[in-house]
Amino acid sequence: MEDMDIVVAGELSKDLRLSDFSNDYFTHILCDEGVGQFQLEGKMYQIQKNDLVIWLPASLVDGVMFSPDFKATYLFVSFDLMSKNNPDIGWAIKGFLFSKEHPVMALNDPDFEKCRQNFSSIKEKFEGRTHRFRTEIVNLQLQIFVMEMWNLFADQMDKRFNSTEKSSLFERFLQLVQRHCLEHREVEFYSGLLAITPKYLTEVCKKASGKTSSEWIQNYTVQRLIILLKTPNLSFTEIADTLHFSSQSFFSRYVKKTLGVSPSEYRQRMEG
Repeated sequence: MEDMDIVVAGELSKDLRLSDFSNDYFTHILCDEGVGQFQLEGKMYQIQKNDLVIWLPASLVDGVMFSPDFKATYLFVSFDLMSKNNPDIGWAIKGFLFSKEHPVMALNDPDFEKCRQNFSSIKEKFEGRTHRFRTEIVNLQLQIFVMEMWNLFADQMDKRFNSTEKSSLFERFLQLVQRHCLEHREVEFYSGLLAITPKYLTEVCKKASGKTSSEWIQNYTVQRLIILLKTPNLSFTEIADTLHFSSQSFFSRYVKKTLGVSPSEYRQRMEG
């Protein structure tokens, strides 16, 4: 875990600017007082007391303005860290697409306070650098935060996701990756199912989310990989077979590349 994977702050400053995080971080703004506004992909949004603002990585945010009395708590979480801590892939798709379409959400007082407590808990756990299980406890706290957000907007997310409207190409791609990522990690496989070229699929993903199709495939694969590694009764050979790696050595290199440690080192960390 990097020192800048999570930033929680009570105010912005010359050393802490929104633009520093807009490309590779999930940005959360919890408004306490005042008003603000911003433009996202050509649409203007207003911010007021008790609003929760969520900007996805690489969102095209412009025209940000805050009133002199604007006060808020800011939570920035890196794309990589958030991606590794999605408790459920299906809900992750719902949440991502919902936040993309609804970047400002009004909270009632109890939900606002719950959100503030989650911000505070994440900050406390992340700054507890002497804790023996700091990485694990931060990951768990992030998962709690994500599930709390999903719970707040579950009904609205379900309504949007179950709409009879035709799904976007990007959304269909994510659904296919969720279904097939254990067996297929090549962009060509998914572009073939969607009857488009790999280049066009990458362009669609980049425009919709700021991330390429390859990055999304790896994102979902890594989530499944972590779940498998956390299952103690599965051997590394069984996990490699589940993920359809041709050899144990290819599997080990993939884990090292994506998680930064070998499969055995990852399990040792989880066991304490």
